[in-house]
Amino acid sequence: MFTTFRKISWLFTVLFGLALVGATFMNVVMVGQARKALEEGILGGKNAPPVLEYHVALVIPDTADSFFEGLNEGVLASAAKSAVAIQTFRYRSSVPEDEETSFQLCLSAHLDGIILYSGPDGDLGSRQTQARAENVVFVPVGSLAPRKTAQGFIGSSPLLQGIESGNELTRKRGNSARIGLILTSVGEASPPFDPMFQGISVAIQSYPGAKIVQASRARPGILSGEEAASVMLRSDPSINVLVCASAPITEGAAQVVVDQGRVGQVLIIGTDETPTIDRLIDSGVIVASVVRDSHKMGAEAVQAFVQEKKGTLFSKVVEFGFTIRGKKDPAK
Repeated sequence: MFTTFRKISWLFTVLFGLALVGATFMNVVMVGQARKALEEGILGGKNAPPVLEYHVALVIPDTADSFFEGLNEGVLASAAKSAVAIQTFRYRSSVPEDEETSFQLCLSAHLDGIILYSGPDGDLGSRQTQARAENVVFVPVGSLAPRKTAQGFIGSSPLLQGIESGNELTRKRGNSARIGLILTSVGEASPPFDPMFQGISVAIQSYPGAKIVQASRARPGILSGEEAASVMLRSDPSINVLVCASAPITEGAAQVVVDQGRVGQVLIIGTDETPTIDRLIDSGVIVASVVRDSHKMGAEAVQAFVQEKKGTLFSKVVEFGFTIRGKKDPAK
């Protein structure tokens, strides 16, 4: 029996050795093919790609929010036209230290530039000082210029987003609007001091009966919108408008309204655009969505980097406006 076991072990050893040799051979062939393709493409092929001059890190939260997907796509599209290689790093937005850790890791890698999305409480001035000490171009992007801001910032104004949301809801509800506002988990300010809250407040001033009756921040996580909307509607059934500050929150709130059978009773003003949000708007579940152009923000961030590398200091604050995605006219 022992002899049989040794024969079986020897057989497995031979088979494993043959598999390893085969894999090694295939790897050599593939490497050779890759090198040949690289030489043909870069060293004289007709469709040779451009020579990349710069290496830049894009540091963004690891979330399913379409805003960040658009930002990433905008950066990559602009980089492809600007001889810039992009490496995307994602940090956990639920862990505040991850943002700083990601920044420090990219800084220690001595890249040419760092495009960093930061919340409103980030000390971007300090990061910019550190980056310049390492000869690294630092381009901050976000949804709100931080209080401790750096020179130069690219973002979208949540104050204007709130005004746009308020304008949309008052067109539908007017003086009867009783508003529940669900803000993102990013930001430490209490809801009444949040710029989006203040923007809605400005927009409803001409409607004395309209009122924000509840406002809260959603917790991090894919189901945060559903949880926040469910709690809000259960605690105050008089709410007839939900304003949502991100795409995931919008989708979650819509699911709650559908599940509760309150479509048409509770209007939803959402944020940004996804296939799901588009479908829910066209079916009447969501009234409208205030869309931030994060793709354009990403493209602008790359151009800001390139300009600074060429000698023009990036020192201005750039804020993009919004478009409103409403139900499409079937006749068009």
